[in-house]
Amino acid sequence: MSATNSPQWRLRLKVLPIRFFTNLGFLIEQFAKPRPPKPSKTIRIPRSKLNDESVNGKRKRERKAKNEELVLQVYYPTNDDRRNSLSQSKRSRPVVVNFHGSGFMLGHATDDARWARSVTEYVDAVVISVEYRLAPENPFPAAVEDGVEAVLWIISHAQELGVDPYRIAMSGFSAGGSLTFGVPMRLGEEMRSRRQLSAVNNDWKETPGPYVDPEYRIVFIAAWYPSVNYCLSRAQRRATNIRQDKNLPAWFTNLVDNCFLLGIEQADKKLPWLSPGLAPAEMLKKYIPHDITIRVCEWDELRAEAERFCERLISEEVGRQGVSIKVIEKATHGWDKHPSPKFQWDLSIEGEYREVCRDMRNVFYNQN
Repeated sequence: MSATNSPQWRLRLKVLPIRFFTNLGFLIEQFAKPRPPKPSKTIRIPRSKLNDESVNGKRKRERKAKNEELVLQVYYPTNDDRRNSLSQSKRSRPVVVNFHGSGFMLGHATDDARWARSVTEYVDAVVISVEYRLAPENPFPAAVEDGVEAVLWIISHAQELGVDPYRIAMSGFSAGGSLTFGVPMRLGEEMRSRRQLSAVNNDWKETPGPYVDPEYRIVFIAAWYPSVNYCLSRAQRRATNIRQDKNLPAWFTNLVDNCFLLGIEQADKKLPWLSPGLAPAEMLKKYIPHDITIRVCEWDELRAEAERFCERLISEEVGRQGVSIKVIEKATHGWDKHPSPKFQWDLSIEGEYREVCRDMRNVFYNQN
């Protein structure tokens, strides 16, 4: 059975006013001091067709995008000479590919600008935030495909961007947190498919352990209150919250699912790039890095599934011993994005950002 029977136009009518007020909220939040940085540059890249089967695997899925360009918002450290142009430089920094949240139906790549500032300052890395397509106009798998497209472009333009394709991290919030796991797996399968089609790579052989591609390496994931199991109903998710009064409104979460899962059958919800928490162990071992930091909110309906996923990652089945998880006490979903009533940036949020940045920096700069 499909996730929803509502036509796309009707869902869009419901979403448009929510988008307006959400954008207004983020605009107001920007006035909290210190104000978030603006992107160093905006890059627009053409979309292409991935080697993708349809969602149900029975026929090719046409990937004609309604908007033909994929937008990337780039944040450089303040001392980087590429802030204003794509100039050549001998130094290559690590790169963090970021995915914003808001249920795959709201938000923009600039929503995580404060996180980007923390990464550029504390990690000395470049942040590239992806403006992926939103539902219901572009339901699953559009956001995942855009994430893969972005990483492929970053890899192929690493030199001019001044980034190191062997030191890539993924970061994301809520829906974007799901993409931090889904994109590496979908990307790995895309690269495998390309090898099979390329006579040049006929001698490539699979090796056990973490996936090391000749063109790139993902070494770290920072997932903030991610969604990792779409096989769970919203009622099942809400029931896990220790504070039922702190759940997101049911009408909102139901709308999120109806938009993002438009046309998706129940069986397809097990796809690894939709429900990474259910991905086959071999795929997790091949494509997901050893070092992962997860932050969950104490009063959040997504906390329990993230904790179960963390337990699975560190189990003998998957063997990711570099995984850590921390519960943000007395916090609700998206706690770091709530508008400040005093128009002052919450330093406790900055502290959490800094802790994750420390973990990320240790991985980036202490590779064997």
